[in-house]
Amino acid sequence: MVEMKRVWRWPAGVAAMLLLLVIGLMLTASFWLNVNRDLLAARLSETLGREVSLNGELALGLSLHPTLVAENISIANPAWASRANLLKLKKLELQLSLLPLLNGELVVKRLLLQGGDLMLESTEKQGGNWRFAGGKAAETSAVPSEMRLPVIDKLQLEELRLGYQGGGATPKILRVKRAEASLSATGELQATGGFDYHSVDLLGRFSGLITAAGISNARLDLKTEQNELHAELKGEQVAWKVTANSSDELSRLIGAYLPEGASADLQGASRLTGSGVQFFDLKGWLRNLYGFDEFTVADGSVKVTGGRVEVDLNGLLEQRETRLQFSLGEDQQPFAEAANWPLEAGAQTDSDRLTVTGAIIPGDKTVTNLTIRLEGKELSHLPLLKGNLRKTGAFQIEGQMSAEGSQVAFTGINAKFGGSDISGALTLHLDQVVTRIQGGLQAKRLDLAPFFSPKPKPRKVQAGTKKAPQKNLLDMPLEVSWPESLALDLKLSAKQVAGLALPLQKLKGRLKIDGKTVGIGELQLRLDGVPLRGGLQMKNGERLTADLTSGPVALEKIAARLGMDENLGGDLQQIQLRFAGNGGTLGELLAQGELRIETSAGHIVFGKADGSTPLDFAISRLQFASLNGQNVTLNAEGGLRSESFNVQVTGPELTALVQEKPSLPVSTKLTLGKTEGSLSLHLDGASGKLKGPLSFLIHCPSLQTLSKLTGVALPETPAYRLEGEAMASKERVVFSKLLAEAGKSRIVGDLQIGLQGDRPDIRGALRAEIIDLADLQPFFAGEAQPQEDLSESDWLFSGHSLQLSLLTQLDMNLQLKLPKLVHRNAPVGSMHASVDLRAGELHLNPVVLKLDSGGSLNATASANAATTPPQLALQLKVSGFDYGVLLERLDVTQDVDGSADFSMDISGSGWSLREVAAGLDGHLVLVGGKGRIKNQDLPFKLKDFVGTLLPQMGLKDEPVIDLNCLVDRLDFNKGVGYSRSMLIDTTKLTIAGAGEIDLRDETLHMILNPRPKELTLVSLTNPVKLEGRLHAPSIKPTKLGTLKTIAGVAAGVANPAYLLLAFGDVGVSEENPCLAAVQQTEVAAKAKQGAGGLTGEVEADLTNQLDRVGRTIKKVFSPLEKILGLEQKQKDESKREEKPQVISPLLDFE
Repeated sequence: MVEMKRVWRWPAGVAAMLLLLVIGLMLTASFWLNVNRDLLAARLSETLGREVSLNGELALGLSLHPTLVAENISIANPAWASRANLLKLKKLELQLSLLPLLNGELVVKRLLLQGGDLMLESTEKQGGNWRFAGGKAAETSAVPSEMRLPVIDKLQLEELRLGYQGGGATPKILRVKRAEASLSATGELQATGGFDYHSVDLLGRFSGLITAAGISNARLDLKTEQNELHAELKGEQVAWKVTANSSDELSRLIGAYLPEGASADLQGASRLTGSGVQFFDLKGWLRNLYGFDEFTVADGSVKVTGGRVEVDLNGLLEQRETRLQFSLGEDQQPFAEAANWPLEAGAQTDSDRLTVTGAIIPGDKTVTNLTIRLEGKELSHLPLLKGNLRKTGAFQIEGQMSAEGSQVAFTGINAKFGGSDISGALTLHLDQVVTRIQGGLQAKRLDLAPFFSPKPKPRKVQAGTKKAPQKNLLDMPLEVSWPESLALDLKLSAKQVAGLALPLQKLKGRLKIDGKTVGIGELQLRLDGVPLRGGLQMKNGERLTADLTSGPVALEKIAARLGMDENLGGDLQQIQLRFAGNGGTLGELLAQGELRIETSAGHIVFGKADGSTPLDFAISRLQFASLNGQNVTLNAEGGLRSESFNVQVTGPELTALVQEKPSLPVSTKLTLGKTEGSLSLHLDGASGKLKGPLSFLIHCPSLQTLSKLTGVALPETPAYRLEGEAMASKERVVFSKLLAEAGKSRIVGDLQIGLQGDRPDIRGALRAEIIDLADLQPFFAGEAQPQEDLSESDWLFSGHSLQLSLLTQLDMNLQLKLPKLVHRNAPVGSMHASVDLRAGELHLNPVVLKLDSGGSLNATASANAATTPPQLALQLKVSGFDYGVLLERLDVTQDVDGSADFSMDISGSGWSLREVAAGLDGHLVLVGGKGRIKNQDLPFKLKDFVGTLLPQMGLKDEPVIDLNCLVDRLDFNKGVGYSRSMLIDTTKLTIAGAGEIDLRDETLHMILNPRPKELTLVSLTNPVKLEGRLHAPSIKPTKLGTLKTIAGVAAGVANPAYLLLAFGDVGVSEENPCLAAVQQTEVAAKAKQGAGGLTGEVEADLTNQLDRVGRTIKKVFSPLEKILGLEQKQKDESKREEKPQVISPLLDFE
């Protein structure tokens, strides 16, 4: 405490002078004061030991309470102080009580200090500038040393500036707006006032008892709008309590930045010691301070001496027991004398430790050199990072810090945590209004996984509890929380970046944060091997721009990550992303910004795994855009197999995509050559899945326009159209409202594709409102062969793979109904079929066709692709088939009339039609009735064949051929078909034939033997041989010697008239005399051959018989069929009991 004895000397001297002045003033008043102003100033200077200047007017008002007014007063500072004057005062008013003054008591009725500037300064060597040395008058004064303090009834302070500067630091300024105080005769001091300290308004009250021993029982209360300080002097110690609820006010009060939301509630005690001051019994809490949620102080102390500061705090930091220790300086030397101040600091928890060692070197520019080391078991447990990182495991961060003046440098930074290894150096510039951090950080490996926390699981809301409203993502402010007083300029690099779905390598860039602007420039990196460069810049709450450009992009890598590596390939030469937008929130940014992602060259390949020719899209332009809040668009242009294509996709607004609205409309338009298509759908904004049905439409003027695309010469067809709706789920895809149109043909129906089994399962029913066979006719005009493969034209059966392996990729059950088959305007019939496919086995059973012209077709077919090679089979039955009417309605020809029955039962195996034909087994049977053929009007190829065949037989080209009947059967064995009983009978000619068709090499070996019914022409006809390739056989005359190798029907071929002898048994009224004749002849032939050879005997017998009856038969009977039939019938009647009628099992016909 301050000794009061020495302090009392100068007030006593002043009182004595004032007594003399009062007497003199009563006589001379103000005039005397102004005349002797310099003398008074000199006397005051001698008394205080400082120069005192009275530069203004002096005035004295005489009464029982005389009042002295002085203006422009100043008291000089000692020579070591930073400025000339300790005090400068514009106005002083002093009103005294006269009567107490006569008794030697100083009673101040009123004291006013107005417009003053008081600056208190102190140094370690010189002490304080408020300590006065005093003069001779003070030393010889006889005033009692124990004189009490003067009584001050009213002290008024107005517009005063009070400052304190210690040790050369920045002055602390308190502005007194208005204050009042009083000091009683017993020493009780009371003060209240309003102050302005660092732009914070303070309301305070001070009370205490001032005695010769010092100040006791003092209490100070200060309040701001949200903060309070209470201090009470009890004996030799001060008990205090601080409650702070406004970090903004606290920051201004202490002159240092505190984070927003920081608060404190601390209490403790302090006392003066012989060498300094000590704070003890510290308790309370600090919250939201520099990233710490809460630090609870359970016990702590701070000790300050002349050469050392020690801090020791124990408490809970984020609920973890923590001890903080700090020491600066050494006890042996005071701070003012020490060349350096050693510093040690540390923080210790149960698993982490921070140590700081080094020294501070004082001087004109203070230099600080520190070594900092932070280590522990888990980085994510650090209070600053708690809840913001995933677990990383053990960590270690160290470096050196050096500060000189206003520049702080961090060097040798080395941080290891998780999979990261980072080093670098940073420099802080503190000599400007804005603190700037510059430097660079390099990472051998940067693991970002800890910085991406998993998405929290949604919490269940109990019934009756209101769900907390979620913030709209579009309302998110476009800003980075960053103090404007701090600026960054860092160069960053990383050789390898881990922890992301896509690997990053060779990352380089420059991060700049200045005020409200954040920028990443000079950015370079490799994303999964693809080089990227560019940058972005954001001005908080105002604007965002970005520009990124990639190098060549190999789509195989992208496909591999999407699980499509076997079906997607290609490359894009360059991708460029540009964005520019204004706005204070993400929603405003997206609504007003322009986003473009585009590439100018490349190609995309689909379908590589199935062995077929892939689709290679040559890209000339690809652009994704969102402009000023409009709908997003995707446009693509290029070529595919010499055909140009264009794709236009229109989606929702970008804000709707980010907002994850429940329904997002998407529409697509596609043009490929002359084919056009469209697609419209709705997506769920949250999941991205299809919502509701998908609508599609495809139309094209002709299939021929797709020839370049498919590489196949497709025929010219009517325009076609396909449309419908599709609905997809995890279990199935459902197609509804299907409509397919081609020309007049129109098919509708519904399909369903199951997705839960090993293979897609297609089920449904299709119904044709009408099928015009003319629309299908181009498909049967000729087989579409690859344009470049000319060797295939020599074969009837294609050698191309049937792609039957596709049957193993799906299952199917379809019902087809075609109730109206027409050819242009002519009705044809109706058809229905059932299709079943399971595990690679396809069954068509049944296929039923009913013809309006008469007759029906029943068939079953199967294909087993699960075997190697695949197995195929077909059973077909046609009955009552009026081919004349059908050919007319199909616009093939109007000059053919007749009906026939047809039966087929064949099977084979192979990968192509050629392989299947080469191993074909089974049989074909054809039975025809009466008919007529006008040879002149036949189609060209058939007319040419008939026109060549008849002359070779020695017959003239007949304009009209009346057909009585025809019959044939082909038995196939391993690709070779044998015909033993072919018979064609017309009104003028009977033709028998036999031979074989070898489908292994598609060759023909057939003998046709004609026999005219006019006996005069018998000697003119000749047998002919058909041989060569099936697509172009040769016709040559031949002899019958070769027929002896063909058993069973040699007699009928040698002399077709022999076959007609069977008419005698079956009768001319039979439905098909040819069939009956063949059956009877085969029975007789087999019986004769069993007895030793029928061929020669039958041939000789028929020849003699015809020669003998000769003209007699011709004259009596006509036509020839009846003569031969009658004669044969008479012969057979005599032998009927010997040869019972037998039907050959080879010609069984259902």
